[in-house]
Amino acid sequence: MLRLRLLHARAREEPGFVEPDPRRAMAELAREFPGALRELDELPLDVIRERIAALVVAERESTPAPQVALWMRAQVGFHRLARGALAVKRWLAGRPLTPALEASFARAVATLPPEAAPWASSLAALARPPRGRVLDLVYAQLAVELGVDPETARNAVMPARRSRLGARTAGS
Repeated sequence: MLRLRLLHARAREEPGFVEPDPRRAMAELAREFPGALRELDELPLDVIRERIAALVVAERESTPAPQVALWMRAQVGFHRLARGALAVKRWLAGRPLTPALEASFARAVATLPPEAAPWASSLAALARPPRGRVLDLVYAQLAVELGVDPETARNAVMPARRSRLGARTAGS
């Protein structure tokens, strides 16, 4: 993410520098980390750099319980949950949920990415997500996993604009 942002900034600021076509890298990033393109667009470079530095520190810690910030756990959980929910949503392909389709999903789930299996009990919700937004379901489930409210979970993944532009909170 940082590399893509730096190349884009360099192309805007340095006459003669031609940014490599980012589409392939962006598609790969989005496939592995759903929602990352929004982060790419909205997170300030200093926040991206701070998060990378914090991840390096957490990885190097040799204590039995390294200091893992809420946003770190939230990011991992969010991307896992989003990959699973989106895989199920693609599998449903807009078909109306029926008992036969539920039975078909039970047989097909083994062929889907492993992150899809936990969503088997939420087929109805994924077929018709609240406000038409699958990510609302992802944030609700993430909140349960983190033991926080959905807005805290959402802000841990993507800090509120106020936090990104002004004084940052400990979760960002």
